[in-house]
Amino acid sequence: MSDLERLQQELARERAARAQAEARSNEAARDLEQARQELRRNVSAFQDMALRHQQALVRLAGVSIHEAGLSTMRRELTKVAAETLGVERASVWLLSADASELRCEELYEHSHGRYSQGRVLKATEYPRYFAALRLGRAIDGHDAHMDPRTSEFSPAYLGPLGITSMMDAAIRREGAVVGVVCLEHVGERRTWTAAEMEFAGALADQAALALAAIERRQLEKEQASVKSELIRARELALRDELTGLANRRALEKLLAEEVTRALRHGRPLSILMADVDHFKAVNDTYGHPAGDEVLRELARILGQSLRSIDTAARYGGEELLMVLPETPGAEARRVAERIRTTVAEHVFLVEPEGAEPRLSLRVTVSLGIASVPQDADSPERLVEIADRALYDAKRQGRNRLVVADPTHQAIAHDPA
Repeated sequence: MSDLERLQQELARERAARAQAEARSNEAARDLEQARQELRRNVSAFQDMALRHQQALVRLAGVSIHEAGLSTMRRELTKVAAETLGVERASVWLLSADASELRCEELYEHSHGRYSQGRVLKATEYPRYFAALRLGRAIDGHDAHMDPRTSEFSPAYLGPLGITSMMDAAIRREGAVVGVVCLEHVGERRTWTAAEMEFAGALADQAALALAAIERRQLEKEQASVKSELIRARELALRDELTGLANRRALEKLLAEEVTRALRHGRPLSILMADVDHFKAVNDTYGHPAGDEVLRELARILGQSLRSIDTAARYGGEELLMVLPETPGAEARRVAERIRTTVAEHVFLVEPEGAEPRLSLRVTVSLGIASVPQDADSPERLVEIADRALYDAKRQGRNRLVVADPTHQAIAHDPA
């Protein structure tokens, strides 16, 4: 072979090698471009998925638990979960107080667009699953039939429903597992991604926040109820059960405060002591229930006759006492006369004991008046003087008012 022929062969081999190298380079460039495109697609898909997850969480956060209620919140959560992750079934389950049962609070089936609840799972029937749940970690059953944490469900639950993959995220309250958000995939076995597991955890956190909000609202209601009951109990403790007026205990406290204030600031204060005339005859003739009706109606009349700053109290039996702050004796006489006249003109309807129909009757009251500072400088003395004036009104013929004079001698005021 001539030198020329050898040179031509070497040149041909070199050309072939260069062509092969160029082909390999082109192939590598194509692979690199495909890899770049695949990466861009993956990044775009990941960004789209992250955006969907974020939008879903924002959507859930916009549901006001105070306005919608816990049931509506659970429905929205399960629907959002199913739509966002593309699973057939999404549900919220809560553990019983002793962690022996899981109760389905809400289940959403995507293809049917329907909700249901009420199913109960017992720890005695699914011990491995409950044990895994107590660890407080997510259960990512890519193959739910083979995963030891979920395989117990295979015969009676997974199989009949066509569920192949399960993912459960624990709902935690103050560090303890109180429930689970369950996601169930139907169809080909599914491998859950880290992003999907993270999203499921965020859903569980939303469920925990909803539970906390409901518990807080319930606690606030209970506290308000207890406070209301306490206030009511205190009011009842200071109210006469029959008439609804202040009782003697409340009266003594109030009168002591008002007398002290009147003396300290030099302000007028008067009290009216009233007694139903011939009240024993009412009880004897018509029965004690009729007498009670008279006292209740009399209490109502007093309530309409007094100012908001005045207080009427049942002092004892048929005796009523009225405290009139910022009221001098002359004004107290006008108030007493108005009350006496109103009662005398009022028709009292009573139901006698027995089968008799309701009867109308008239009663009158006698009143004694005493004031601070001219008549007394202590609540005890003030009541004593008013009671003495009342006694004088009774002795002088009833249905009248008597005002104590500065020397504590009663002065009668006959009815007009």
